[in-house]
Amino acid sequence: MKKNNLFFIVLLVLLVGGFSCEDTRLDDISDPTVYIPANGEIEQVIFSTGEPYIYRLGVYKSGVHETIASATVVVMSETELQVYNGENKTNYEKLPDNCFELRGGSSVQVNFSKESRLEFAEIEILYDEIKKITDFDAESNETYVIPVMLSHADISVGNERQTVLIKPIIKEPNVYFSSLESSIKIESVDEPYSQTLRVAVDFSNLWDITVEIDADEEAVEAYNAQNGTQYKLLPASAYTFTPVPVTISVDENFAEFEVVLNTDNVDYDDFLLPISIKQVSRFSIDEDRSTHYMTVSRPAERMNREGWSIADFSSEEAVGEGAGQGTAANVLDGNTGTFWHSEWAYATGQLPHHITIDMQKEVTVAGVDLQRRVNNSDTRAGNFYISSDNQTFTLIGSFEMAAVNEAQTFKVNTSNGRYLKVEITESNRAPFANLAEVYIRGVE
Repeated sequence: MKKNNLFFIVLLVLLVGGFSCEDTRLDDISDPTVYIPANGEIEQVIFSTGEPYIYRLGVYKSGVHETIASATVVVMSETELQVYNGENKTNYEKLPDNCFELRGGSSVQVNFSKESRLEFAEIEILYDEIKKITDFDAESNETYVIPVMLSHADISVGNERQTVLIKPIIKEPNVYFSSLESSIKIESVDEPYSQTLRVAVDFSNLWDITVEIDADEEAVEAYNAQNGTQYKLLPASAYTFTPVPVTISVDENFAEFEVVLNTDNVDYDDFLLPISIKQVSRFSIDEDRSTHYMTVSRPAERMNREGWSIADFSSEEAVGEGAGQGTAANVLDGNTGTFWHSEWAYATGQLPHHITIDMQKEVTVAGVDLQRRVNNSDTRAGNFYISSDNQTFTLIGSFEMAAVNEAQTFKVNTSNGRYLKVEITESNRAPFANLAEVYIRGVE
């Protein structure tokens, strides 16, 4: 019984002591305050779509207390704006009153319930009127602003966050390609190849916008000139667009279409397909993003050299380079440690040098791989020729070699023939030349 009495005495002391202590947990909590979260100087991009543009100015109520409150939003006067300029070393001018409207009158009251934290005042920006201002730079406005502020409230106002200066940047609504370049490498004719492309808009889209697309054949020449390339135009029989036309649906900002390749009609070469936006049902075409450049390459594989032979050569060094070295046949032996070298021991072979390879039957040649003698850069540049009879040869390409040991691939005009001549016209140590291997890419 004494133990129970002791327990109740201790409990009573704790309860009395707890109520007698002052609760200071809320002492450091600030009073409820209203302020503009997106304050200061704000650039606002506006697309002149023909629809009204409404800027929603957010006003925030902070603090842990659930408080009913109201605040007043007003447009700053010329005098107040000049004070702001002086304090912030700026030189803003207020847009004329006919260029914007604070919805609800010259001042708008924003009301907060106990629970609400964020409320809005609306400003309609009349971009057509703004564009009439003779010195207004629509693309990079640095001068004109819509100056708005919280003038007062029935709770505390965040003085450092009570002003916003809206700088309208007015842009024309355009349709464009989301990306400007892509590539496809065809490695197997048994696989389907396609590329998904996207046309897009930046603004809130309230319409179905039809976009007409087509290949721009004339753009290939200009692209090659600008980029130092030699692409061919991808033939029209090698691709289809689907769907055509493309439609950017209402409430959407983009639409996709596919470029589907017909690999049977793609030759062994490098191609360019410029795809342009030709027409749109609404708004304008962004000229800087109106064309997508798609490269399509189909590299031929190295052909099997079994049974091939050397039909002709200008000279070879069969003595001075040591046993098994220097002869023309070494360019077909599959061993990068052996090589052909132009003659120099008994007589010096002069440029141009050549080796002619007999592929034993008519094949389609699309490229040639040359590999230098290891750690030797004598061979510099030359030409490729093809023939069906080893008498009449046709130039199908040229080459200039880099100073590397790895095999280097050179494109040629896709051609049929049995004999391939590699002619070396330039040397880094004239008149000497050499090669370790020659591979031919194509189809038997």
